[in-house]
Amino acid sequence: ALGYLIAKLLFWDYFPLGTAPIMVGLFLLASVQLFFIGIIGEYIGLMHMRILKRPLVVERERINFE
Repeated sequence: ALGYLIAKLLFWDYFPLGTAPIMVGLFLLASVQLFFIGIIGEYIGLMHMRILKRPLVVERERINFE
């Protein structure tokens, strides 16, 4: 998107009208989708850890604890 913006500023007359808003909208919607896919991935990972019911850490032995 940044490269497209720089090209648009340098070659202003060669870009057809309406291309920039379409590209900005496309990148905005793509970034929102990626954000929510990340949120869903974190949620699924958390649920997976809860379903397994494993401890976060496994201790081999404790030293100096009574």
